[in-house]
Amino acid sequence: MHSLRDTQTKIRPHGALTMRRARHVREWLAEASQEPVTVLLLGIKDLKQINDRLGRAVGDAVIRRVGQQIRAFAEQQLSPIRLMAKMPGREFMLVVDGNAGGKQLELAAQKLLEMVSVDLGEGDAPLHINARLGIALSRPTESRPNLAARAADALAKAYGRKGKRYVVAEAQAPFNPAMEQVDVALRSALAAREIVILLQPQFEVSSGRLVGAEALARLNHPQLGEISAGDLFASADRCDLREELSHLIQDKAINIAAAWPAALSDLRLAVNLGAEELTEYYGAHLLELLAQAGFAPERLTLELTEESLIRDLERTAAQLELLRAKGMRIAVDDFGTGYSSLAYLKSLPLDYLKIDKGMTPDIVGTGKDRIIMRAIIAMAKALGMAIIAEGVEKAEELEMLKAEGCDYFQGFLRSPPLAPAEFERFALRAN
Repeated sequence: MHSLRDTQTKIRPHGALTMRRARHVREWLAEASQEPVTVLLLGIKDLKQINDRLGRAVGDAVIRRVGQQIRAFAEQQLSPIRLMAKMPGREFMLVVDGNAGGKQLELAAQKLLEMVSVDLGEGDAPLHINARLGIALSRPTESRPNLAARAADALAKAYGRKGKRYVVAEAQAPFNPAMEQVDVALRSALAAREIVILLQPQFEVSSGRLVGAEALARLNHPQLGEISAGDLFASADRCDLREELSHLIQDKAINIAAAWPAALSDLRLAVNLGAEELTEYYGAHLLELLAQAGFAPERLTLELTEESLIRDLERTAAQLELLRAKGMRIAVDDFGTGYSSLAYLKSLPLDYLKIDKGMTPDIVGTGKDRIIMRAIIAMAKALGMAIIAEGVEKAEELEMLKAEGCDYFQGFLRSPPLAPAEFERFALRAN
């Protein structure tokens, strides 16, 4: 196993700085203060690759070592450090007194990146940390959550930048208060694992029989109300936390389904999978998660958007073949909204085609609309795939889908998304 060496770092004798946790960041964000500060948000860009390639124990050791280096850096600074904290996932936050910026700030940023990017490997197995840094200087009358959001936006840009590994947020960059609030809420929810799972029942068209459920995500926030999955993932993209969010949703959903009673052992669970996750290591990660939860791979369906599937067709095909060989089924989600093409449909191991909810009402529309829907269903059948219709809300839509040979459906006609306990009661009554 790859090991790490803990080199000794000279730290000032007073040793007053303590690495805080995400809850201390939330407390700091909630305080009303106009004192000038600079926020530095440091992220380990390749932590997921380290976890996948070398194991989570090595990844955890990397996080600890980076934390030690950040503390050593903080001890060397002349400006007082207000807060030093480990954030969810792969990020750390430093809050420093003053917001002068300039050359001194750039030198400090370079020094911090150098200190955390040291070789942590041993012998002929080097291990370098690919760190990135987002920096934001406070503005007069600016709220702390907005300041933190600007630092997160700068870090997201730094992750995608080649060359210089840090980005300083623009002093007068426009901001959206609503987005800022959602971003702060997401970070807190990830740290506390507060993402809520809802289950959308799925039914067989011909018989009306309940066959499974799709896992959906929500966040119930005391001030913002219910935050939808779409808004959560938009925020995760802004904050570069999509993998963390998606993994948490999959983890919670699989463990919920694993606890279903024996009477529901024939029901399937569908979870969504993003393009960023379908790496060469994802299959092993998912199989480990299923084994730990005690949920059979044969009962799991992975739903991927067309964009996810075509991003790297060769790698995607290899990963999907591995997962399908373990018994999982693969669905193309939101078909008809993006890259509909026979090229990838015939090249990949697919089981289901999910018709986007925006297309379902078309089946009772004009003759052309129904012809298009009929052609999609016929194409899927010819390729050996079953059809799942989303967003079925009217009885006439279901009748038309039945007449055209659609296999499964979901939608408010039979049931809205349900909380896990509600779904279990619903399923036991239905079956």
